[in-house]
Amino acid sequence: MPDNSAPLSNESTAFRAALDVIRAVEPRIADAIGQEVADQREMLKLIASENYASPATLLAMGNWFSDKYAEGTIGRRFYAGCRNVDTVEALAAEHARELFGARHAYVQPHSGIDANLVAFWSVLAARVEAPALAKAGVRQVNDLSDADWAELRQAFGNQRMLGMSLDAGGHLTHGFRPNISGKMFDQRSYGTDPVSGLIDYDALRASAREFKPLIIVGGYSAYPRLVNFRIMREIADEVGATLMVDMAHFAGLVAGKVLTGDFDPVPHAQIVTTTTHKSLRGRAAAWCCATTPSRTRSTAAARWSSAARSCT
Repeated sequence: MPDNSAPLSNESTAFRAALDVIRAVEPRIADAIGQEVADQREMLKLIASENYASPATLLAMGNWFSDKYAEGTIGRRFYAGCRNVDTVEALAAEHARELFGARHAYVQPHSGIDANLVAFWSVLAARVEAPALAKAGVRQVNDLSDADWAELRQAFGNQRMLGMSLDAGGHLTHGFRPNISGKMFDQRSYGTDPVSGLIDYDALRASAREFKPLIIVGGYSAYPRLVNFRIMREIADEVGATLMVDMAHFAGLVAGKVLTGDFDPVPHAQIVTTTTHKSLRGRAAAWCCATTPSRTRSTAAARWSSAARSCT
């Protein structure tokens, strides 16, 4: 094996010490970690969905919180002994709210796929499940009759989503069949003008009027232009859809105030999701924020654990 300590600077003493501890248990794991550090120092990485976390972030990941089960939300865990987890999660949400100017933030260490699923399920819970429970006069799904439960399950599967097409720069998690989101929703795509390469908002509006989706998804993984989220919210409101924006691939531009006004999704979308890496300098994780005070916020929090369990 190569000398993996060579690329490490003097301030990485703690990392070397950590490798020594790991090596004493399983040297091959220590070698792989050391080789990854060497590779990142010696090679140029041009993967759009990856970034370089700070040393403080990396060191904070390897700690005693790894021992914890922390299902649920702050103050409402399924397990005892989570007060310190609550502190960390509350601070993470506080930083997220301050960074993006969001009214509410929900942060847990999952992937961007999970964050999108949480957003989808929160919309389904607020707009499909809650009315069904109210109609049946019950508080939770376990109280539904078999017939009412069957009707609700069918209603879950009959909802529609409108998202950017893959060839225009969309993302698999925005309702495409190979992803679980495409198995949850009947999806239709909007695209770009073939001449300008820009989103055709008139065509998007016409498609939304005809298709009548429950959710319109904004955001992208490979669209190199600005998106007018004010117009997208107007279209969503017109057809009674919830506007959800996945800003994972451009969150850094939002945090850095490069994208402002109509081009900042946070003031316009009901729900915004993002990862903490990609264009930010965090670990591979994700979070959601809600910009309107509604059932969506509490539902997203309550649904996180079950949604994450179902898709990971």
